[in-house]
Amino acid sequence: MDKVSFTSRIRMVPLQEFRRAAFQIDGKKFVSEPWTIKESVLSDSAYTSDILDCTVCGFTDGQKVLLTHICPTNPKNKSFSKIEEFIKNKINLADKNLQGFILGSKPNNINSPNSTKLFDKFVEFMEKYQIPFSQFKGGLFENHVAYSSKHDEWLIGNCVVTDGLREIYKNNPQTLFNRIFDKVEVSDLDEICL
Repeated sequence: MDKVSFTSRIRMVPLQEFRRAAFQIDGKKFVSEPWTIKESVLSDSAYTSDILDCTVCGFTDGQKVLLTHICPTNPKNKSFSKIEEFIKNKINLADKNLQGFILGSKPNNINSPNSTKLFDKFVEFMEKYQIPFSQFKGGLFENHVAYSSKHDEWLIGNCVVTDGLREIYKNNPQTLFNRIFDKVEVSDLDEICL
């Protein structure tokens, strides 16, 4: 089968808008604490919240999403090989339509020294399996993430994003993303917007 390219939209939104969108997703599709691989969700849509030093990783083929939320301070998350094995058992890594999304990490966090290492392991995983992905690394603020296959859209809810800020940056959303995160890399298969 030939690769069928689709473009995922990634939008940064105020918390109120994120909550409205998340409210429309079944609560069983929520990736909750204690944020190990066991809480991951495989569905047509999913969401998670309260991302500080954790790493959220998503894989989608446009129909379903596998959404993980991994806490770097939880001892159950020490072995990345177990996380990798879980992912390999849940999705077809050879699927030519597979695309990825990574958000998280707080560098130089004395309470969470493995935060950046965990994020980087997910980047290495995407590169190893040649999965095109977008990444949003670091930043000072708490984030929330949702994916909807109906809209093929990732939402990033952020506490500093307001309607006023979105209006200011509407013609150049990359600038706002760069102000929120330390590192922003957007896949050629994705587009960012506000």
